[in-house]
Amino acid sequence: MWLDEVPGRIDPRSRAAVEQRWRRARTWLRVAALFCVAELVLSVLGLAWSLVAEGSAMPVAGPRGTQDLVGWAFAAVLVVLPIPAAVWLARRAADGIDWRRKPHGWHLYSAVVAPLQALGLLLALISVVGNGVLSWWQPVVVLVVGTAIPVLATEAARRAVLRPPLSELGGSEFVLRLPLRSPQGGGEDSLLLTEDRLRLTVRTAAGRPARQPSTKDIELSAITEVGARPSTPEDRAWAWLADGRGVSVPPGDVVVVRTRHEEQLLPVDPEFADVLSARVAMRGRAPVRLDPGGC
Repeated sequence: MWLDEVPGRIDPRSRAAVEQRWRRARTWLRVAALFCVAELVLSVLGLAWSLVAEGSAMPVAGPRGTQDLVGWAFAAVLVVLPIPAAVWLARRAADGIDWRRKPHGWHLYSAVVAPLQALGLLLALISVVGNGVLSWWQPVVVLVVGTAIPVLATEAARRAVLRPPLSELGGSEFVLRLPLRSPQGGGEDSLLLTEDRLRLTVRTAAGRPARQPSTKDIELSAITEVGARPSTPEDRAWAWLADGRGVSVPPGDVVVVRTRHEEQLLPVDPEFADVLSARVAMRGRAPVRLDPGGC
């Protein structure tokens, strides 16, 4: 099936751990998908029944004949469109990366599809039983349950892949998005680790945030050394904002990344050094691990 195999390549040394994460994640993803499909089937059957039996009972303003047609068409669009639209968008991502390898973005699909699918189911239900039959709380239950189950299942799938320790995911091609420590906090700065590059996105500094984020890409094939150490007052700016200001290194541990041309400090959990080393090793030669005193 479409979720059987782990997406992307896997380092043989990490295969068991990655496959175990994927098995749990795909179970929850299937729960979310099957629930939405069940809503779709029930909604289509309900709309078909209402159209054949009595006509739509949905409260849409207009003459009697127009009301039935517009109400039924509106519900049909809500019922049929969300799932195909989500599939179409997932297959045409701007970055060209398989959506299955981006667990940090899974919740976006369910957060959009689930409420629309639940609303379509509610309108189909109203078209079958009539607008005045349901109590006030029954539509609320339909909307809440219809939205919550896919969203919670998708979140459980995301957590199944991204649970600690993240070092196990270094030997895979899952995309990892991690926050970078910032003096201001707020999650404005982040790093994105793909199968072939490390992208830094920085917007904050010790003062006001920059109007536009600054980005920097580091090719994994260019990385030669990786290590972790505590930050020091002597550390220079680790990033530069779009407006020209340097970003000072915040207190705490930093990951040191050296390429053939430069050294890059990353204010992130030291565990990321293991993740990055394993990911670089999948591209060819493993980077040299730096001792805390040597970086």
